[in-house]
Amino acid sequence: MTKLNILLVGVGGQGILTTSGIIARAALRSGVNVVTAETHGMAQRGGSVEVHVRLGEVHSPLIPYAGADVVVSLEPVEAARYAQYLNENTLVILNNRSIVPTTVSAGLATYPKLEEIISNLEKITKNIKVVEASKIANEVAGTVQATNVVVIGMLSKLIDLPIEYSKFEETIKDVFPEKLQDPNLKALKAGYEAV
Repeated sequence: MTKLNILLVGVGGQGILTTSGIIARAALRSGVNVVTAETHGMAQRGGSVEVHVRLGEVHSPLIPYAGADVVVSLEPVEAARYAQYLNENTLVILNNRSIVPTTVSAGLATYPKLEEIISNLEKITKNIKVVEASKIANEVAGTVQATNVVVIGMLSKLIDLPIEYSKFEETIKDVFPEKLQDPNLKALKAGYEAV
């Protein structure tokens, strides 16, 4: 691996920043160069959040347009919002749980159907993996808040990451307080086994 560009997207409150932190720390534990950059507008709950994670021989923290090897989207519309980072070879890991924005709830906008989002993304890449990460998180960890960790497990199985699985486990033990370690380790394993 010379370099690997992973774009993490979602909405505030989904743990995108925690996700990037876990991947980055696990990469460092594996002796892999890693550079990250958070570029988020409204960081409050519900606002759009993107984090660039670049592994290997990289110097700039930002992934160029059409330069993502992987886009992990914890919310379907967010994958569409950042489609400019896709190319025909990009793998999209798309969590199927929608978080409806207040503009839609207020009747000021409409939320697109999942099929419509996928269809638009397929105009760029056919490599789209729709996952039920939130459902898995709820089942194994008892909360959808572990969705981000389920997705890390999926990511570690779906692509040839230069990071050993055990390094993710070690990092989770570092990042989370003791009472949250076991549910998150279960979420990681469930995500890994689900794909």
